Amino acid sequence: MLTVNHGGILRQSEEHTLPGDNLEATLGKWPFGYMFPELQDDPKTNLLPESQITISDLQRLGMKGMRDPGYEILGIRVPAVHTFLSQFIDHDITLMDDPRAHMSLANPTPLSPDQIKEIVNARSPNLDLDNVYGPNIDAELSPPHDSDPRKMKIEKVIHGEGRPKGVKDDWHDFPRLDHTIARIGDSRDAENLILAQLHVAFLRAHNNIVDEHKLDFDVAKKSLIQHYQWIVLNDFLKQICAPSIVETIRDKEPTFFNPSPESFYMPLEFSVAAYRFGHSKVRASYDKFNSIHPGGGFDFLFGFTERRLPDDWVISWPSFLDTENEDRLPRRIDTTLSEPLLGLGDEQLNGQDPTVRNLAVRNLLRGYILRMPTGQAVAKRMGMPSLTPDQIRSLAKEFRLTAETPSAQEVILSKSEFLNKTPLWFYILAEAAFYSGGYHLGPMGSTIVAEVLIGVLRNSTYSILAEPDWRPTLGETPGKFDIEDLLKLAARPLNLNE
Repeated sequence: MLTVNHGGILRQSEEHTLPGDNLEATLGKWPFGYMFPELQDDPKTNLLPESQITISDLQRLGMKGMRDPGYEILGIRVPAVHTFLSQFIDHDITLMDDPRAHMSLANPTPLSPDQIKEIVNARSPNLDLDNVYGPNIDAELSPPHDSDPRKMKIEKVIHGEGRPKGVKDDWHDFPRLDHTIARIGDSRDAENLILAQLHVAFLRAHNNIVDEHKLDFDVAKKSLIQHYQWIVLNDFLKQICAPSIVETIRDKEPTFFNPSPESFYMPLEFSVAAYRFGHSKVRASYDKFNSIHPGGGFDFLFGFTERRLPDDWVISWPSFLDTENEDRLPRRIDTTLSEPLLGLGDEQLNGQDPTVRNLAVRNLLRGYILRMPTGQAVAKRMGMPSLTPDQIRSLAKEFRLTAETPSAQEVILSKSEFLNKTPLWFYILAEAAFYSGGYHLGPMGSTIVAEVLIGVLRNSTYSILAEPDWRPTLGETPGKFDIEDLLKLAARPLNLNE
């Protein structure tokens, strides 16, 4: 989804500087923990073997076995914007800070339980748009508009080839420090063009709520947060999870994730494995992302970083809501990643450990280091049938270039223990491909993701689940509000003075 800071480990850098001893006072420190801690008690049964052979097999699987086969696999007919909304939500609720754990991809050794306890969440586990409003990781709030404190500060784009069709004004860039560093609640939202423009859409939506409903800052902020929560619950989750599972979890008590507000934590099985499903959905390009640019390759869209935005780069959101254009449909969820994600550049890494540039390898090693249980162990603990070795192998056969030649994934899986002890992230991807053709997560992945996000929503400031009669009011249809409605609200001309 995609820069690798998604769910990643925070590193000290110019943009990402934690305020030292003031972090707890300014941002709070929330823990990470295991959703199924009892699986840690029997590592021989429930975890990957701790050995150099396992490390080598994980590296081979990520480098050779998870490479997109190169021929056209049809995308799934869901809006591509959800791929980036997933990343946006992640930046609202999770950011690992490991000042003492010192996780290293160069020396992928499983951390001890005490080391894992040192990893904290530098974002509030709360659907409250703190990636938009702040405080950011420098303990600052996003700046208000210079002449109207009810509104968020937004900058004009600079002159380029002209505004694309449908773009009604020039207010489409972040407020910036020295015309470079974005002054926003979470600087990770500035790391690719699509995500950056989605963040700007939230800024614009806030300002249009102020103007159209004559609200002060705090009331407009609450309204936008609650409409965003509605999107997560009633639009986003039903796109990426099995809808019946979402409905069941919403209407009943959670089965696996139900911490009290005082003991709230972010599950590692969610942040390190299940919620990384979106990496498989990222395309190598998003062509015709507006009326001016016919091509939208990875380097172009994902190289966007510390620079003022030209007017011709503004995203045309209808192109990311379209479910008919094959050039923009998201990839299905499966056990391969697009080629560009397997060789990330410095701009995509953004200060992260550069030892490993292959995102599949990074995810697999991170799961090993953080002692992720296997997919089979989690399925058994959740009372769900496990994928069999033959079922996992059948998915790997889909990536054959010829009917007679085994795919690299088949070969690597057959020579390792992974058919019976499958890395949890890989298993989540395989489960989605097996049960839904990659259209959405499978039963285990859907349950983990839905339970955590609905649990976060229950714990959130202004939670709509605490107001049973709450209904959206900002959309064109009473009682309905989805990501398309938010983007339409954001697209209305802004009333901002210079």
